[in-house]
Amino acid sequence: MSNNKTEVEKAMAVIKQAMIDDNPSEQGSYAHGWHCNIAMACYDAILADNERRQKMFQVSYSAAHKIGNDAASRFMKICFDVDTKG
Repeated sequence: MSNNKTEVEKAMAVIKQAMIDDNPSEQGSYAHGWHCNIAMACYDAILADNERRQKMFQVSYSAAHKIGNDAASRFMKICFDVDTKG
């Protein structure tokens, strides 16, 4: 099991370095692609939750977009130590 952990750590280090090396704050970079996918997953989840809520508690499309991008930026910083401003 510890060998598997070491392999995962190595893989994560390679991904992290690839993101750092590819100008993470620029659109079209490797990190930006990850950011966009994470942001859209958050956005979709927020809008899906809207369907279950009463009208007065729904999040607007623009707020959902902002929240999704903020969540993606936070994840990218925590996981890969890169800044991706959506």
